[in-house]
Amino acid sequence: MKSCFSQVFGVRGGWRKPAFAMGLAALCGLVQAQSLADLLQLTLGSHPAVRGQQSQRAVSAAELEFAHQQFYPTPSVSIEQIRAGSRDPSYLPDSSVTLFRLQQPLWTNGRLTAGVEKAKSNVEVSANSFDDVRQQLALRVIQAWADAYSAELKQGALQTSVVTHERLQAQVTRRISEGASAATERVLTDGRLAQTRAQLQSVVVQAETARLRLQQLASTTEAVVLKTENDRVLAVESAAAALDAALRHSPAILRLRAAVRAQQADVLERKADLLPELYARAEYQIGSASIAGAPDAQRLFVGLQSKFGAGLSSLSGIEAAENKVGVARAEVESAERTLAEQVLSDWAQMATLKVRQAELEESLQASRETALAWDRQFLAGRKTWVEVMNMARELAQAETELADVLAVRVLVSWRLALYTQGLDSLLVGTSAP
Repeated sequence: MKSCFSQVFGVRGGWRKPAFAMGLAALCGLVQAQSLADLLQLTLGSHPAVRGQQSQRAVSAAELEFAHQQFYPTPSVSIEQIRAGSRDPSYLPDSSVTLFRLQQPLWTNGRLTAGVEKAKSNVEVSANSFDDVRQQLALRVIQAWADAYSAELKQGALQTSVVTHERLQAQVTRRISEGASAATERVLTDGRLAQTRAQLQSVVVQAETARLRLQQLASTTEAVVLKTENDRVLAVESAAAALDAALRHSPAILRLRAAVRAQQADVLERKADLLPELYARAEYQIGSASIAGAPDAQRLFVGLQSKFGAGLSSLSGIEAAENKVGVARAEVESAERTLAEQVLSDWAQMATLKVRQAELEESLQASRETALAWDRQFLAGRKTWVEVMNMARELAQAETELADVLAVRVLVSWRLALYTQGLDSLLVGTSAP
């Protein structure tokens, strides 16, 4: 059974008025049509990946507080209950020792400062990871919207083509019964009609699949009905400016750069561990492990301590940390190149889409006029039935190709706006007039 949306697009030429058709679809299902910005808001406000990154930001903030706390004294308490034999001269039959300690680092060779810098960089990593997840979700929503929009425009074009082929089928059937056409022409017409219907079913499935993807991304059970969208107005005027803006706004690259700083701080922290650390410690002892009945004691220590690790493993740890810095820098360069490829490709595509759309619209109008003329010329005996059928197929192909261009224009312009202006520019403001 056809959906209400499919019935709306069954109107001849319905794809040329998508706003009207989509509005009718919304009325049929009593569902309000949703703009692309609406779908982005829904997705970013409900997707579990966003909530997960919010929790990770809280973890990083707690780790930064932990790093700051390392500058403060470390208190400790130990209580030992001793039961000695009757011949032990050091203890009474039952004795206990309680020791209160307070140790303050005086000089750590930059270890604590490096720990704070690493924690700060990890906070930046978490913040940019949060923004990166939101951007990736936005890209998925924009792509799914474009897929649905393209499929729905094609659906309208192919439904019109089905109506045209059904008219041609009825026409050739009458001509065969009148002896004016051969039976093979009906075979050709039936085959073309079946092919067009199969193409229509394919794009119906594509549209439904894309809408289901949007439903899943937006975490909604309501049917997704699309509003038409215009191209986004870009704040840059050249490919170089677009690339520069994209590199500055990219949360993925900002995250990787912060990861480089975190790894560099980790190297400094590990190197500081090799040098002696100066500390002061105050103790207060109640009881004694060696002198029975000893009075309470107070002590103050100043000392040095080093931590080389088992088998001097700290040296291996430093080497590993330095190699991680190299890996992180390579990831930054790789991400920059990937982003540059995408932005420059989109910019080049955007520059040609408007021209291509104008040419396709002109070609489509010419195809419509030609199809009407060939229908008349066939009846006058100047065109063959094969030529008439081929013209009908070419007309449908031109309409579906134009549908692709219309959807890609929105896709590319919104994606470029996301890269060069940031996600907030898509959530507020309006599309180009």
